[in-house]
Amino acid sequence: MTSINNQQSSINNPKILLIDDEEDILALLTDILEEEDYEVVTACNGAEGIEQFKKCSPDLVITDVKMPIKNGLEVLTEIKKMSDDVDVILLTGHSDEATAIECLRSGAYDYLLKPLEDIDILLTAVTRAFDKRNLVKKNRELVKQLEELAIRDPLTGLYNRRHLHACLDEELARAERYNNTFCMVMLDIDHFKAVNDTYGHPFGDYVLKKLGEIIRGSLRTVDSLYRYGGEEFFILMPETAREGAESLVNRSMTAIREYVFFCDGQEMNITISMGVSIFPDQATDQRELIRLADQALYRAKETGRDRVVFASEIDK
Repeated sequence: MTSINNQQSSINNPKILLIDDEEDILALLTDILEEEDYEVVTACNGAEGIEQFKKCSPDLVITDVKMPIKNGLEVLTEIKKMSDDVDVILLTGHSDEATAIECLRSGAYDYLLKPLEDIDILLTAVTRAFDKRNLVKKNRELVKQLEELAIRDPLTGLYNRRHLHACLDEELARAERYNNTFCMVMLDIDHFKAVNDTYGHPFGDYVLKKLGEIIRGSLRTVDSLYRYGGEEFFILMPETAREGAESLVNRSMTAIREYVFFCDGQEMNITISMGVSIFPDQATDQRELIRLADQALYRAKETGRDRVVFASEIDK
């Protein structure tokens, strides 16, 4: 019968699934592992072990090779199909090289010979398995952080220009497939050079970061904001036609216009200009959509700033 031991253990303690059809060995190893502050879940055969694996999501599996119903190698194979992240240590009574090779080729982290005359060998193997697991986890987190840095603007924390192009490719493919409309907005801070010249670049950096926060707060969760470069930003609005875009951009412009930017004893109000292009109304490829949004932005600045211009309103 399956039992779950050490119910008082911290949920942060590593969880080990122990599978063996010999009750005395199961009880002995459970006691030893619990003394090392591991949470132990047990099963008395391979089939039961697989069910427990699905149920309790252990961090490590220790299983005997020779068992009824389902042997240890079969357990190993099934576990690796379900999760390659969980290491498996096999216990075997066969000391021949062929058995060792078979265990390792099947994906075992380690194999130990029974009977376990020196229990420290098992504990060392368990410690090494968890050290490896933690290292793999840290490496994955590091890779994820590096990937995130590659698509983020270091000043504002917004997605950068490179990521915009990747997201646009995805949105174009989705819109074409489902016959959707979406809007692209290019925006620019009015007279930003004067902000830097008058108040200094630290204040200008503050304005860029704060502007990003304000605009994000005025958008929907499905919309995404990017820093395109300098004082230029991009908004991508999926499944949005002109009417919806007008409401969103006007809300953003009002929020910026009414906000008092204050930093290090200095304060000012700013305005922004926006240019909007719409898929598929004005264009159906990324380059042309960006060009039209840029052209509409230029017209907005040319005609007085602090306004939004749609690409459909200008001569192509």
